[in-house]
Amino acid sequence: MRQILRKAIRICVPIAVYILVWQLLSMLVGSRLLLLPSPIDTLKSIKEIVLSVSGWRSIGMTVLRILCGYLLGCGTGVILAVLTAHFRACDWLLKPLRSLIKTTPITSFALILLVSVVSGMVPVIVAMIVVVPMIWQTTEETIKNRSVQLSEMSQIYLTPWKKLRYVSLPQILPHFFASASTALGFAWKAVITAEILALPKFGIGRQMQFHKIHVEIPELFAWTLLVILLSVLLESIIRFLLRKAGQRYD
Repeated sequence: MRQILRKAIRICVPIAVYILVWQLLSMLVGSRLLLLPSPIDTLKSIKEIVLSVSGWRSIGMTVLRILCGYLLGCGTGVILAVLTAHFRACDWLLKPLRSLIKTTPITSFALILLVSVVSGMVPVIVAMIVVVPMIWQTTEETIKNRSVQLSEMSQIYLTPWKKLRYVSLPQILPHFFASASTALGFAWKAVITAEILALPKFGIGRQMQFHKIHVEIPELFAWTLLVILLSVLLESIIRFLLRKAGQRYD
């Protein structure tokens, strides 16, 4: 019980301090909402968003794009990692591509894709592009750094499937799960940025751009706060699922 209380205090106290500082700054600014809306004004805007059908549509489409891009990126990253870890020709051919993806800005990918791709698909592809190199590099390094002795012994005593299940996966999955958890946060940022640029029919990024153009700052703050809350919630769910999946291979 004490541990739960301490954990609650560690979470709630910083949040309360941030809200208090926010309120004080808002009071110093005065009634000029163009600079900094108060927490109350922001909460009112959040209430309006939550009670509107278009708000839920925007949230749902953004979350769907994030999950699609994230899962595609994870799958593609694993496939590329297996290829570059086992085949020298693939490693030589594909490594420059990974470096290119890592160094190119998200906005460049989004603007290039807008020329030939439907606006609703741009955030999905951008998220996938962002996730791929993170999963790719971590998984490739983990495959290459596996225990040689265990691999040699397993070839003698285990079938290929059992070798994968009991030897390879327990070494690879912890590193993969850690990378996948981190990649989800980057997928969020990529999708929101791409939605602001691509302006699909529904999406949080489109709503943020709309309120920015119309200088509706409380609504802009409300969407930003919702992005943070949704990101924390989705990351917590993904981490829980990854932790449960990892327990099967402990």
